[in-house]
Amino acid sequence: MSTNVSIEFERARKKHQDARTDLERLQALLEMKSACPSHKGGENLKADILKRISRLKADIEKQKTQKAKKGSGASIAVKKEGAGQIVLVGMPNSGKSSLLKALTGVEVQIAPFEFTTIKPEKGMMKFEQVQVQLVELPAIIQGSSEGKANGTQVISLARNADAVCLVLNSNNAVKEYEIIVSELKKANILLNQKRPKIIVQHSKFPGISITGRQFLKCSLEDFEGFLKTLGFQHANVILEEPTRLETLSKALDEKLAYKKALLVCMRNDYSQVHELEAKSLQKAIVIDGLENSGKVEELKERLFQALGKIRVFTKRPGRQADFQEPLVLGQGSNIEDAARHLHKDFASGLKFAKVWGSSRFPGQRVQKDYELKDKDVVEFSA
Repeated sequence: MSTNVSIEFERARKKHQDARTDLERLQALLEMKSACPSHKGGENLKADILKRISRLKADIEKQKTQKAKKGSGASIAVKKEGAGQIVLVGMPNSGKSSLLKALTGVEVQIAPFEFTTIKPEKGMMKFEQVQVQLVELPAIIQGSSEGKANGTQVISLARNADAVCLVLNSNNAVKEYEIIVSELKKANILLNQKRPKIIVQHSKFPGISITGRQFLKCSLEDFEGFLKTLGFQHANVILEEPTRLETLSKALDEKLAYKKALLVCMRNDYSQVHELEAKSLQKAIVIDGLENSGKVEELKERLFQALGKIRVFTKRPGRQADFQEPLVLGQGSNIEDAARHLHKDFASGLKFAKVWGSSRFPGQRVQKDYELKDKDVVEFSA
């Protein structure tokens, strides 16, 4: 490069070279513009960067328009049933079919050769009082995110699911984990991460208003410039965590899907398992034999927990609670949410409720905003 540039500029340029998405490239270009040398020799460089930003912005807008016209339908789909849908994802011969059969009882073809599963196989897993849908996906391989082995359609099922269970051969667990996580990431599916706590809304008032400015970890000029490039000329922004341009990019990227994931290792090579847990920062469940009912039951519980759901039992005044068919709600749900789940008009007429379980004492009278916990019993009073 003929123009003398700073270390910060070179870092941003390297980030641009390594970028996978248009938003990542845009973020890097804005950082390059900010770090551009101010002397006369840097004027042409800055002008070139501004042109590239303009072209990239046009491309992003074009993609948004095309997406709105096309919609987003995958060519294969599995209708969700039960309390939630969890997909079993793994490489060839990882043990997905055997695990699906052990958890659901469904009859599937199991063979010692690769690609036995050529279409999604589904079954219902009973965990205590609820049913959870498990879907075994055809095998993921290196290149699936680019369409190999029908990978684009297969991965689309993982995007639509409520949670993901990675099924790994413990003899090769680390390599299989790295390949699967990489392929899912290339398809914009991030495992065990949370969408950044950033809210950006268009505003009718001029300028960009930022609440939580103490969390800003980049220059205000770059932050506002990035938003304006994406069409937020006037906006209200709420930051609830440390925010760099990369964080903002992830928060605004609608293509990114965030999924809770479990690790299941079939067979018992514990040397690989320990390395896997160190790499993934996650505890794996080792199934050293599907006849081990204790391990299978443990896995069922972990799978239900991965859905982020709670079970709430209801009772009528003067009667016993119904422990057969609980309400299945999202974690963080309150009394009003539970009432609305029963009937949309029931919540509006609700006066109070009594709770057994998480309450300070049995039958405590609580208000609509009381947050429920798993296995609470609720008596509604309208």
